[in-house]
Amino acid sequence: MKPPEPITEEEEVFLKHIQKKGLKRTSQRDLILHVFLRTEEHLSHEDLYRLVKQEDPTVGQTTVYRTLKLLTEAG
Repeated sequence: MKPPEPITEEEEVFLKHIQKKGLKRTSQRDLILHVFLRTEEHLSHEDLYRLVKQEDPTVGQTTVYRTLKLLTEAG
């Protein structure tokens, strides 16, 4: 079993925000966050959804939209 990867400052801010809101960390939220953070250019909701869908076809558009809203709230 490999050790967990260290989390970035952005991930830590996001995790604290969702915990404060009483939400759980999920693999789908993690994936959306990672895709968002590694993309350099400006993304629309649809662009992010398309990129996330390429990595995990089970992620729904509503999940991407809600996670983007949480990211915005977290700053």
